[in-house]
Amino acid sequence: MMKRFTLLSTVASFAATLALAAPVWADSPLRGGILQVGLADDPPELDPHLSSSNASRTILHNIFATLVEVDDKLQIQPELAERWEVSEDGRQYTFYLRDGVKFHDGTTLDADAVAFNFDRMRDADEFGSARAGELAFVEDVKVDGPLQVTVTLSQPYGGFLPALASWSGMIVSPTAVEEHGRDFGQVLVGAGPFRFVNRIRDDRVVLERFDEYFKDGLPYLDGVVYRPFVDAEARIVNLETGSIHIINTVPGRAVNRLQESEDINLSIVGGLGFRGIWVNVDSDELGSRERRAALSACIDRRVVVNSIFGEAAVPAVGPFSPATWVVDSAEEAPHRDVDAARAALAEAGVPDGFSFPLLITPDDESIRVASIYAAMCSEVGIDIQLQQVEFGTILSRMAEGNYAGAQIELSPRNDPDLSAHPWFHSSGGVNFSHYASPEMDRVLDEARAAVDQGERRALYREALELFNTDFPYVFVYHLQEMKAHRAEMMGYRHIPDSMMRFEDVWLQD
Repeated sequence: MMKRFTLLSTVASFAATLALAAPVWADSPLRGGILQVGLADDPPELDPHLSSSNASRTILHNIFATLVEVDDKLQIQPELAERWEVSEDGRQYTFYLRDGVKFHDGTTLDADAVAFNFDRMRDADEFGSARAGELAFVEDVKVDGPLQVTVTLSQPYGGFLPALASWSGMIVSPTAVEEHGRDFGQVLVGAGPFRFVNRIRDDRVVLERFDEYFKDGLPYLDGVVYRPFVDAEARIVNLETGSIHIINTVPGRAVNRLQESEDINLSIVGGLGFRGIWVNVDSDELGSRERRAALSACIDRRVVVNSIFGEAAVPAVGPFSPATWVVDSAEEAPHRDVDAARAALAEAGVPDGFSFPLLITPDDESIRVASIYAAMCSEVGIDIQLQQVEFGTILSRMAEGNYAGAQIELSPRNDPDLSAHPWFHSSGGVNFSHYASPEMDRVLDEARAAVDQGERRALYREALELFNTDFPYVFVYHLQEMKAHRAEMMGYRHIPDSMMRFEDVWLQD
């Protein structure tokens, strides 16, 4: 069997070379079979309007159809909305929905259902929606007809359609929500290609084909089973032996090993997410900007990348990866500066250093990365105390503000606004750093309102300077978007927003 491997450093080059990287297709797709998926974490929450984890999103996108979609170039395409119109002032979006779309419970997905979803997602107070920050500019939602809905924004928002291709576009069944209330996350009724069957925590999430899916003939598979493998080696071994067909996270140290396998296809595209250290700016340990500056200056981003990830990651200059239009691929990340770290500690009044607990997940890669951070920082007296905690517990503690530092992966997003505003605006729905800066708020708000890409880029460059002044997060690297799957898994499209779409996938005998 011919070996297939694709290395793509940017989204644009991915699209250009897709034909070369694609599998050899059989005459026609085969129906049936259960796809086995290996996840790096057990998802903590499965309600699309409450969750923020990457593991959750990659499951939910196959259950919940979105208003719009993205293609291989991250360009917006129709999905539940067949088409839309935007007013001249950029404030009104009128969506025209597909006719005949059914939810998994048999109810109709219409304009009333879409309006219901916007109301639910905008409810940050009573419901506690994690989507409220992304939809903060939504001023009004009006049903104009059975299949027509108009969303009015308080001002133009360049990231609105990209948001509707991800979390904020996942449409849930109003009937199921009204019936189950806060327990909706245990039933998960959407209109996507697969319907939810059951979940056994720390073991599996099971989906089955939805026969009334609105795209004729799809999906091909009978179902999908997601299984968490926190241990990276176990994840790789199960892929190699065929117990699972695809994994959502590829450890950097396994890249060469997978490249050499004739039974596995490995694809690498420019990743959109950021990795490093979450810091709680309200904590005693990291509440001082100078302490955070010292922490950032201690870390050699190039050593972290080269010693653990190799070509599977690139050093970070901020939350925006080189795969976006904000950062140039040749732009250099900050260099390690021990003298600057010592000066910052002296300015903070702790010249001999300080200690803080760093929450990490108990997987090999997370432990190795955090251990490097600890070794580097110990040189100036910063004592990082590693605490291994289950992913969901870390996420809960971060939301509560019950932590000093944390190292976890959250969902990469398909627009710069979605990589910054929800996390670092004072009103952000997932502002786990508890960071509040009037200047950052102004820049991120202006970038949201801008439509011209050049203007948006200039504002995000301004935000970069603030990130590297205030240090609400220590940006260390961008992990390339990597997926590895068995050669017998056909039809998979690797879109670099980290979600895995299985409606076109089929299994070769």
